[in-house]
Amino acid sequence: LAVTASTGVAAANVGGCTIHSWAGFPATFGDIGDLLKRLRASPARGRWEAVEVLVIDE
Repeated sequence: LAVTASTGVAAANVGGCTIHSWAGFPATFGDIGDLLKRLRASPARGRWEAVEVLVIDE
């Protein structure tokens, strides 16, 4: 189970982190190929592979 939210304030209120942080999305990236390459080498890959339920609070 991973609990996330779209903003830092919302994430703090639910005891989680932002969806972007949890997913490993960098602040900037060149194109989709660059993003995928970065994600494959990121610790976030393990989170994506292990999570069974992803809660995104709005």
